Amino acid sequence: MRRRPVRRRDFLAGLGAGLGAGLAFPKLALGTTRTPDVVIVGAGAAGIFAARALARRGIGFVLLEAKSRIGGRAFTESESFGTPFDHGCSFLHQADRNPWRPLAVEAGYSLLRHGAGETVFVGDRRATDAELEGYGAAWQRTNQALRRAGAARLDIPAAEAIETRTGWSQVCENWIGPMSFAADFEDFSTADWWAGEATEPNDMIAEGFGALVAEVGASLPVDLETPVSAIDWSGPGVKVGTPRGILEARAAIVTVSTGVLQADAIRFAPSLPPATRDAIGHLPMGLLGKIALGFAPGTRFDIPANDWVTYLTRSREAVFFLAWPFEADVMVGFCGGRFGWDLTRAGEAAAVDFGLGELTKLIGADARKRFVRGRFTQWGRDPHMRGAYAHEAPGHHGARTALMTPVGDRIWFAGEAVAGGYAMTCGGAAMSGRTVADRVAATLGL
Repeated sequence: MRRRPVRRRDFLAGLGAGLGAGLAFPKLALGTTRTPDVVIVGAGAAGIFAARALARRGIGFVLLEAKSRIGGRAFTESESFGTPFDHGCSFLHQADRNPWRPLAVEAGYSLLRHGAGETVFVGDRRATDAELEGYGAAWQRTNQALRRAGAARLDIPAAEAIETRTGWSQVCENWIGPMSFAADFEDFSTADWWAGEATEPNDMIAEGFGALVAEVGASLPVDLETPVSAIDWSGPGVKVGTPRGILEARAAIVTVSTGVLQADAIRFAPSLPPATRDAIGHLPMGLLGKIALGFAPGTRFDIPANDWVTYLTRSREAVFFLAWPFEADVMVGFCGGRFGWDLTRAGEAAAVDFGLGELTKLIGADARKRFVRGRFTQWGRDPHMRGAYAHEAPGHHGARTALMTPVGDRIWFAGEAVAGGYAMTCGGAAMSGRTVADRVAATLGL
């Protein structure tokens, strides 16, 4: 099997499935107070790691979360398929550097190094060797075109970097764009693509990435169902408005998505500086959706567990699958970009029907006969997320860096959108939260 060549950004989301593990992370020694030094807004990966970093220094903080759970875009549940299903992040990308991996190992999670095997279809049959050669050649051309643009520091839509397209080119663009950047080639910058670190190696988590994030976060005190509506930084510190009252602190670490910031869900007084507002505006949220299809026990269609299932298509309206992760009776389809938003608007039933229909074209009628139930993730509908993760709009490379600049040394932004080369990943969000917390502590002299 020819694997597609990978350079820098490959695939940024996946699924872990398996049996849950009971963890026992020790409670951290906290200096938490209702008149804290720092208020952290959002208890996702960035907020959790920011809180852990402050706790280790004995710095008082309050961690606020709008939702009724912690974890943000890391969320595992087992009700849908009787096995852990990650609605959001699930691959430990850059596993040798990912800060979540040692926590997973310490807690006894089951990890599997994913080799990215691939079963490729042309219509209702497996691709021939010659067709696989054509597929590999298309990957090489597409990656080379993006590398040339990136090395030349061109800040242009990825679509403008591609000169030659073949029948397999759309498949490659679907993987790199909608199913990796969560945006179409017209909508993300080659400079942003070039700035990303390679995702390899990738580890899958049997118990679910969201389960790990939630368990680590459980060692922290969090005020759930406490959305922040306003941050006043007109004085020497900050005043953070919530339904439960106003919190005063010396600084705030804001970890919500750029989609939430773009929607003005948090009002800032005075308004954020123009450079900060521009950076937020130039970091739109992409959408990666998962169409998960559950089948009768033992269903495999002669497709190996943990393989990707790809097919020749000339359409962006496509869904590629991760087959039977950890031998679960589930195929997880990935779709994204503009089509992902379209399916979100159409609703879960329409998305599941599309995914099952595409798989039926490959497998035949047995796919429908063996089908039991389906799910479609809803990050685009979640008012606390408003998408999957952020990309830089073409012509605005540097927006991530600009948003890293603190506002008045009182408001700091953290999360996947400002994670540099590790942007768009849960590991990157954690690194960002930890780094920002250290900088806040240094700036405040704590």
